[in-house]
Amino acid sequence: MAIFAFFALSMPVDAAAGSENFIDRPWEIRYVLFAEDASLMRAGLAYSEKSNKQQTLRGKQKIYLSASALFEITATFAVPGEEALGIILLTFDRAGRVVNKKGALSSMSAKRTRLDRLVLVHNDIPDPNPYYFGYWSQGIPGDVTFSPAACSSDDFRRYEPGWNIDSYTGNFGCREWTAQLYDRAQPYIDVTSYATHGTFIGSLTGWSRFEDPPKPVIGRHGKTWLCLHECPAGEKPGVIPDIRAWTTKHGFPMPTRPSKQPLYPNADYMDDLNEFWQQ
Repeated sequence: MAIFAFFALSMPVDAAAGSENFIDRPWEIRYVLFAEDASLMRAGLAYSEKSNKQQTLRGKQKIYLSASALFEITATFAVPGEEALGIILLTFDRAGRVVNKKGALSSMSAKRTRLDRLVLVHNDIPDPNPYYFGYWSQGIPGDVTFSPAACSSDDFRRYEPGWNIDSYTGNFGCREWTAQLYDRAQPYIDVTSYATHGTFIGSLTGWSRFEDPPKPVIGRHGKTWLCLHECPAGEKPGVIPDIRAWTTKHGFPMPTRPSKQPLYPNADYMDDLNEFWQQ
């Protein structure tokens, strides 16, 4: 199975970092979560570190460096019959400062640029090359179901024509996450990807705002249900032995398979997109 590490492919190429200014507005993102096959995640982190060093040695200025070179895997979930799943979690305070402080991240803050890049910069040192970690997507013009959203640059491949629904990257992306985040009637965020080769948790970027109530993040990886983050009633992240008993215990509905995945492809919104592009 030949697939690429999610973090190794996440750099924007359509704008130089030095051409952007930061938006002067309150920081609203409470956390950003990345999930991926743990071995691919480790490979992506190593690749990003190597790439950043090469760019620095070449003396390049006004470019993006990869923030993933600064990350450490927060948690790993081993599931019988499936590849281990890795999680990276970034948490912020209302000033955008990184809260889960380790290494270089301990002195960094998040900013949003005028071209909607999400970047990390050092608190007290001018950064000629900010560290890119995501994209603030405005979504479909006029839509508030799944936008705005924190996404990866590669997230949008899921919503373009020709997307392979059997990709091991997974069919659950930032739009699916954000729709569940915004739906106050939805008590959890189910990140399960469905494909003909099985049910799994793929490569994804998730997030939440300070104004959003905490929601458990769950998903089915092979035959095993997991709670990945903000598990209810003080439960620790890990295996959910019996999903029916778990949902009954917490008064939640049972997870159900969506009618399709990806659930919000661009093809369903072409009239809105064409109208926007013609303006």
